[in-house]
Amino acid sequence: MSAWHNARETWATVDEDDIEFVVRDRLPDWGLTRRSRRIAAQRLTERDASVEEIAGLIGVAPRTVYRWRAEGFQEAAA
Repeated sequence: MSAWHNARETWATVDEDDIEFVVRDRLPDWGLTRRSRRIAAQRLTERDASVEEIAGLIGVAPRTVYRWRAEGFQEAAA
């Protein structure tokens, strides 16, 4: 992640309650931070959610979910 992204707290912060809301209840939350979206996508992938469902729940394009899966969700763990 660039220095600009790291400097923006809103991009790097994680709210576990928001993530759990999306993963457990499968209700959309497009207000997740970038890092929270990746974590939610990873957890939904582990629960066998489809790419289209994940994209719709977290407010990204399906292509983004495919890319994150190909990258192994590296940034989510960081």
